[in-house]
Amino acid sequence: MNRCTRLLLPTAAITLAAVLGACTTTRGPASVPTAERTGQSWVVTRPIIAAQVLDTCSRASPGREPGRVSGYWAPSRQQIDQLEAQLSSLEAQVPKVLDFDRQYVGIESAGKRLIYVNAFHLPDDSGINPAREAIRVCDGGAQFWGAVFDPASNTFSELQFNGGFGGPRRWEYACPPGSGSARSRSRAWPAWSTWSASSVSSTRRSAT
Repeated sequence: MNRCTRLLLPTAAITLAAVLGACTTTRGPASVPTAERTGQSWVVTRPIIAAQVLDTCSRASPGREPGRVSGYWAPSRQQIDQLEAQLSSLEAQVPKVLDFDRQYVGIESAGKRLIYVNAFHLPDDSGINPAREAIRVCDGGAQFWGAVFDPASNTFSELQFNGGFGGPRRWEYACPPGSGSARSRSRAWPAWSTWSASSVSSTRRSAT
């Protein structure tokens, strides 16, 4: 190895490291899931939207119990990471649990700060922003579920699946105040067979 080659190697190594570092932070195509999970997640911080998420249509939730939810709070990034690290513990009850898209709502109940999970599969071309719009689905069975996570005990409880009414699935979402649109809309949910089974890599977006 000549002197010129020896001098070039460190520079080449640094350049390669920089390229590799950039690759690890660049999001790939929407059709390619990450190694960790394929579902997306959003933290809902607007109280009015949080209340609408908890007003479930065909399953029980803390919001359906009068007086149980005394307030709302915004979970931190660390608390969301903690929750998502435990999602696999639901795999026996929710097959492919990491594939679900999820809204997270921080609720205060009986002196505890808990996180409600609203899980669904959002079509890629829906145009809905779950950070600012409440996702409510009627019917649909096990394709839609909710659960309560306690950061203090690091456990889930109250796992509930949607009921089945025998008719077409109906979904509703609430438009954010001041959007100029109707406060709520509803339409038939697309047939499950037409939805994309893989979504984009997990992102967390909080409404302000």
